[in-house]
Amino acid sequence: MYYNTFQIHNPQKLGKVLIMLQSMKDSSSIMRLLMFGAGVVIIVAGLKAFADVLSPAIMAVFFSLLCVPLYQWLQRKGLGSGLALLVMVLLLLAIFIGLGWLVMSSFTVLLETLPTYTANMQAEVGNIAHSVSGLLDAEQVQRVGNDVVALLSGMARGGLTTAVNLVAVGLVILVLLVFIISESSKYPARLKRGLGEDNELLSNVNDFRDSLIHYFVARIKVNTVTGVGVLIMLLVAGVDAALLWAVLAIFLSFIPYFGLIIAAAPAVILAFAQFGLPMAVAIAVGYLIINQIIEQVVAPKVIADDISLSPAVTFFALFFWGWVFNFLGVMLAAPLTVLVIMILSNYPETRWLAIMATADEGKEKEKEGGD
Repeated sequence: MYYNTFQIHNPQKLGKVLIMLQSMKDSSSIMRLLMFGAGVVIIVAGLKAFADVLSPAIMAVFFSLLCVPLYQWLQRKGLGSGLALLVMVLLLLAIFIGLGWLVMSSFTVLLETLPTYTANMQAEVGNIAHSVSGLLDAEQVQRVGNDVVALLSGMARGGLTTAVNLVAVGLVILVLLVFIISESSKYPARLKRGLGEDNELLSNVNDFRDSLIHYFVARIKVNTVTGVGVLIMLLVAGVDAALLWAVLAIFLSFIPYFGLIIAAAPAVILAFAQFGLPMAVAIAVGYLIINQIIEQVVAPKVIADDISLSPAVTFFALFFWGWVFNFLGVMLAAPLTVLVIMILSNYPETRWLAIMATADEGKEKEKEGGD
């Protein structure tokens, strides 16, 4: 009754009150947004500070999304939890030992042959300098080429140290992975107790897990086809350590846009050292053709749009997560970004950021067409 009288007889005062209330609401929203931004800065600083500890743990968590379904499948086949875990440990150890042996043995052979590769590259650089002597200063070309050869030789020697470090990190990830798998059956109940049975975030976590498993399984299939194509090409060309470069292509193809380019670099350099510039160019073109066939023909048929990031966000994610977690961050840039988007979409103040980061226009058009 009083409010109706006030509204009729004091419209100007009521307008001022409404404006003041709206201003207070806007200020509250801005403060919440500022506090959210400050929290993000603090979280990123903490992730960066403890990157050496957190990056293997995060990698183990993502690998567990692939291993836990297999572990549960073994249990459904009648194996007890202890025996199923033992089978998983033996399988993971076999993969780890096989990859470690491949890397160490290949690098050992490459380092033993490094003087021959260096001499061949220097001779090839001399031939190139002689060929362009009419256009460029041959001595300068020779000098630059020798500097590049020396740099590549130093990088090759340091490659063994890098490989050893990666094997050590892999061992840490393997141990963490075993512990995560052993407790995997308890996590759903813990999430329900912590979040509540009807919490929307619980449903989003399950959706994210399913999408991520689908993405990783599909990506592994596509990357395996890529690796087989690279292996056949390098074996036909006679490039040394072909199996190592094929496995490298499988792993690095998880990195959007740049992965196969990075994987191609050592094989192209080795082809140059073994056979000269024409073969190196042919190998580079071969990588490009394989990449185009896989990404334009095979990948769209195998990988769904469950993880759909805009290209700009994907590029930013590569550099950002690489800065935070180094190489492991680059490998997991896409799923980590999707996880952040899932969190942003659960809050009204940041939902617009999640919408801006996704590339789902095609899905929206399909829905409109269906309606």
